[in-house]
Amino acid sequence: MNRPGFNQIMIIVFYVTLCIFLVGFNLSKPRVLVIHSYDPDYSWVRDVNHGISEVLGKKPFSVKYFYLDTKRHPDTGYMSNAGMAAGNLVGKWKPGVIIAVDDEAQMLVGKYFVNHPSINIVFAGVEGILEEYGYDTAVNVTGIFEKIQLDALRDTMVQILPEGRRRIAHISDASQSALISGGEINSYTWEPLELKESTRCKTFDDWKKAVLKAQDNADILLLTNYHSIRRSPGDKSIVPPREIIQWTEQNSRLPGISCRETYVEDGGMMAVCASPQEQGRAAAEMALEIVEKGVKPRDIFFRENQLYVMHIRESAVKSRHLAMPKTFEAFARATGHYY
Repeated sequence: MNRPGFNQIMIIVFYVTLCIFLVGFNLSKPRVLVIHSYDPDYSWVRDVNHGISEVLGKKPFSVKYFYLDTKRHPDTGYMSNAGMAAGNLVGKWKPGVIIAVDDEAQMLVGKYFVNHPSINIVFAGVEGILEEYGYDTAVNVTGIFEKIQLDALRDTMVQILPEGRRRIAHISDASQSALISGGEINSYTWEPLELKESTRCKTFDDWKKAVLKAQDNADILLLTNYHSIRRSPGDKSIVPPREIIQWTEQNSRLPGISCRETYVEDGGMMAVCASPQEQGRAAAEMALEIVEKGVKPRDIFFRENQLYVMHIRESAVKSRHLAMPKTFEAFARATGHYY
């Protein structure tokens, strides 16, 4: 039996040492865990991740993603289990920073790590009230809010609707996000427009009734959340979002507008919505301040979103015979959101 020569031994030692170094290096890299409320196929999620990657992509960080997928599974039992799974991952992986995106991630995960001695929380996409999560007095929390761009929505509707035809019917699902955004919409001053009604729907039949009722009471549909609509009281399966919007387009003579970009992707006419890239970039920049500069989250001011993006579907505009300002079209085309 031939014994390994000196050169062979040195090669083995080199590779063993390299492996030990690489394992040690990876274990010592700062860890950032991104917890999304929704699923990875949701365009909002993809664009938030794009913003995060722009900032953290070239940094020597270890970044993991976890998707709670609550839009497609809104029942309490599922969400509770998803929250526990995410919490278990936090306990095992021990990230230095959690970037928690949208309100469900705060409700199911983030709030349980408030004032944790070694874990910091950066929230993004939050529409709710910080007190609900204990964030208002927490020393280890900072983040960026996602406020509906109500001024931009109002100004857009003023420009596309003729005088005397400016009545709004707001329709949404019955999710937690819809409850929060509905409160903002109902309390907003819409003049010179008029908010005639605001309806939260649990089932597809509820949605259909609200859309048909609006045909006589409104001049435009404001459609916000619709990803948690049940098939019927007896069938708790979720109606595919595209099916909901396609039915609405086929059965409504009114133009539609939303604050959710998926509305246009699903066949709707127009959306004016908060920039998901801004949410991702801002959250990642805050994480950098915490990790690289050692800044305490309590010393980083909360931010409010400043940017919005516009999505337009040409065929839906033409079918309603609307005169869309050229600047709107140019904006949507420039950002790749003209369909």
